[in-house]
This record gives sequence, structure tokens and C-alpha cells, in this order.
Amino acid sequence: MRAALVAAMIVLPVIVLPELSPNSADLAILAAAIAAAFVIFEYGFTTPSLIEFRFAAPYNRFRFAILALLLTGIAFAFSEPVSSTGTSLAVSDFALKSAAFWDFSGSPLTFFEGLTQNMGSVSQTLITNAAALALSLTAIALLVSSCVIWAFSWPLHAENFNLWVNMPNFDVAVDEQTQQTLRQSGLVSLVIGFTLPYLIPQAAYAFVGPLEPINSGNSLLLLWMIVIWCFVPAASVLRAVALYKVANLMSARSLDVAEPEDS
Repeated sequence: MRAALVAAMIVLPVIVLPELSPNSADLAILAAAIAAAFVIFEYGFTTPSLIEFRFAAPYNRFRFAILALLLTGIAFAFSEPVSSTGTSLAVSDFALKSAAFWDFSGSPLTFFEGLTQNMGSVSQTLITNAAALALSLTAIALLVSSCVIWAFSWPLHAENFNLWVNMPNFDVAVDEQTQQTLRQSGLVSLVIGFTLPYLIPQAAYAFVGPLEPINSGNSLLLLWMIVIWCFVPAASVLRAVALYKVANLMSARSLDVAEPEDS
């Protein structure tokens, strides 16, 4: 079920975006198959893996929801000039309002706009509005997810929450050093999350240069560029919230961390 949802999420932009080139569709289908295979193997193992908090729902569900929301929203924003459906018009209207909201000095949107300086006015407006939409959707989804993780019983509702399985890179010993390590890692994730929206456009400009005007050949690439620009920082901030929550529960002795079984 998880693999099917991940594959459908990756293929969705291909369905929504108008006039995609055949190569773009083929690459999207290949990426969906690889992602589905990764999810199947990752969740098929009972030993520690690459995905943190694998058995502490709904942490990973929130990350999936943020990614799906970004892909869907940006895809409909890109499709509006060609396919003016009710959904695309509503998304476009929200994107326009988002662009006005994020239009202030020091906004991450102002850094992203430097990539669109070679575009015509139509393409530049479309990309800017889509980027602003992505920022708004990310901020809303991240606020809701963080509040649920921090204010409610996560991860106490997970039966026998096992720090070794959910966070294989950390020592399972429940002591002050482990708590401090969790908080330090959370702080690093928080700093990364708030700086990446500014650093990613600068890095992209340095290595790629200004973006080409949106067309049938690169619309999918531009969509994923905006998604990565917002999703990676959001995932980093959400990780910071989760790490601080686990550290605080360990400090209060509210979290009974299970020890790994001997192999």
C-alpha cells in the first residue's frame, strides 16, 4: 500500500501537467518504480534502516503528506494557463495571494526569483507564483505537523517505542549524553531547515545559472526543483521538532525506550 501511494504521488504531476514530452513521462514512471521498490525493501526489514521514526506514526505520514501536497499544488498551478479547470483556477488564485504575502525583504521567495531573470514575464510570473504557493503550503503543513508532534502524545502512543529501531544512528542508552546528542542534532536540523530555502537558490544559480522559460520539455524539472526547495527544509525542521520531543520525554522519564534484542 505504501509503495503504491509513493508511486502514484510521483506519477501524479505527469497526469496533471499539460503537454509533457514523452521522455519526461518515461523518467517519471522510472522514478516511481524505483521509489516504490525502495519503500517495499525499506519497510520489509525489521532491523534498523535508513528511514527514521519508521515505527512511530504519524511522523513519516506527515512527510509524505507535505511532499504530496507540494507535488499536487504546483502541478495544478503549472497547468492553469493551459487547462483552466475549477481546481487549477482555485490553486492559481491561492498562488497569486501567496506571491503577494511572501513579497517582502528577506523572504525566501526573493532569493528564488533570481533564478528566473532570463524568463519572459509570463513564465516568470508563473514560476514565482508556483514558488510562493509551495512556500505557503509548506508553512501550513509544517505548522500543523509540528503542533501535532509536539503538543500531543507522539510517540508515547506507539507500543514499546524502540529508539534503536526508529533512530539507528543513535546510542540506545537512555542517559544525559544521549539526550544532549538528540538536542544537538535537532538544533543542527533546525538551522539547516531555516537556511536551505536561501542557500538552495544560490547554489542552483551558481551551478546551473538562470532557469530557462517554462515549456513542455522542462516543466516537470522545474516542478521538482521547487518541490525540493521547499520539502527538504520542511523535513529538516520536522525532524528537529521530533528530536527535541524525544529528548524532552527521555529527560522527564516519560519515554520507556526498549532495548534492542540480541541477534
